[in-house]
Amino acid sequence: MAEYLHGAYGRIQTAGTKVAQQSRNAIVYIGTAPVHTVPGGAANVNKPLLIQNFAEAKKYLGYSSDWAKYTLCEAMHVHLEQKGVAPLVFINVLDPEVHTAAQGGTQNLTPANGRITIAAAQSIILDSVEVKTSGENPVTKQKGVDYAIAYDPAKGVITIAELTTGALGSAALAITYDLIDATAVDAEDVIGASDGAGLSTGIYAVKNVYQATGRIPSFLLCPGFGSLPAVHTALVQAAQKINGHWDAYVYADLPITADGSAISLSSANTWRQTNGFNKEHETVFFPLAKGTDGKVYHLSVLAAANLQELLIQQDDIPYKTPSNTDCPIIQNLYLGEDSGNVMLDDEAINEHLNKNGIASAAFVGGRWALWGAHSADYGPSAADRLNIAETNRMMLFYISNDFQHRRGKSVDKPMTLNDIKSIVAEEQARLDGLVRVGALTFGRVTILAQEDAASDMVNGDHAFLFDVTTTPLAKSLTAIVNWTDEGFVTFFQAP
Repeated sequence: MAEYLHGAYGRIQTAGTKVAQQSRNAIVYIGTAPVHTVPGGAANVNKPLLIQNFAEAKKYLGYSSDWAKYTLCEAMHVHLEQKGVAPLVFINVLDPEVHTAAQGGTQNLTPANGRITIAAAQSIILDSVEVKTSGENPVTKQKGVDYAIAYDPAKGVITIAELTTGALGSAALAITYDLIDATAVDAEDVIGASDGAGLSTGIYAVKNVYQATGRIPSFLLCPGFGSLPAVHTALVQAAQKINGHWDAYVYADLPITADGSAISLSSANTWRQTNGFNKEHETVFFPLAKGTDGKVYHLSVLAAANLQELLIQQDDIPYKTPSNTDCPIIQNLYLGEDSGNVMLDDEAINEHLNKNGIASAAFVGGRWALWGAHSADYGPSAADRLNIAETNRMMLFYISNDFQHRRGKSVDKPMTLNDIKSIVAEEQARLDGLVRVGALTFGRVTILAQEDAASDMVNGDHAFLFDVTTTPLAKSLTAIVNWTDEGFVTFFQAP
């Protein structure tokens, strides 16, 4: 039962105290979270959860510093705890009812002051814990009646506390439980499936984001698992016309090892092209980053957090790239444990990565920054006016998604000529606003008036043509410094 309160109270909460700034765009993360450590965690599997702050993430998904096992926790830390930007949509695929160890555990523990503490409890499935008396005729203690149970992620311990004095007794109790096996989650679990009748799992559950959260799934990430070619392929496919409407942009990372071999700066592009990390609606990052806190970060997550910060500042309009934004958490680029002494400058990053459509991070302008704004289909022989900057396609997606979201209520309503003119005028005003803030350099809306379009209009199909030019980014700034002897004229004329 819930704790009975009557009076004035105060509670100190050390987690989630940073108030997260809010973005309307849904940045969607697919991966694993330690839901086995929270009550009812099995209910939070393969369904989109809209999370507003770090405390909420811990409440519904749990938290662990073992990001290799629990990949969603990195995003929780970077977005919600470190930068204080939100919301995020999480799709957890770790299922406490499926991904269990072959053998559980049993401990005989004696209550002390009405409490039992289970140490090193990170893998214990909280809802599976049973408390019984020892002996020939064991009596099962009732959770919620005899005791309450909770997991502390900071200490990695489970505490069982009696609800009434003496409920646990003073004799040793048999504690049994199941154990999670996070390593049992594989690419197939992350990719998931859809039965075509509304049941979707893994990446396929992205199609449930709009209905479950009311947010447009605008950006997709799957750090860790997304470096596997099969998972990456599923992710970039899922990003196209979600629900038949929404176009999403993908942030992905190249792995630093593949098939037992290290991927180097010089081989990254070959691996990328061979394995299909070269789509027009994604940005790919390489390598990883070693943080000032000793943690290893995916650059895609750091970039997504900086992008979300920009979106909040820009009224959710994605016309600014996170490239060349500060990333003070980075201490160095990370290519593996043996790469500690490797220091890569921006010249090497430009030549091996950026030139080939791979984003990274670099020490420029006296600080660490994310570095590279090309879409992944960019290359020396494949450069065009769209893939030169990721923001170009992001802006096209934004305009299309925004129109569909706002105009959905106009469907199946009478559409007079004045209504059509009104829509054109309203949409033109929106484009003019984007031009004024610098998100576009040109924007024009017209109604298609060709003969075939007219016949479509008779059938109720109205098409509006948006001609837009996105604002170009400054890819480079060059100072051309010439020596001249003109200064000597005034020098020798001096009195």
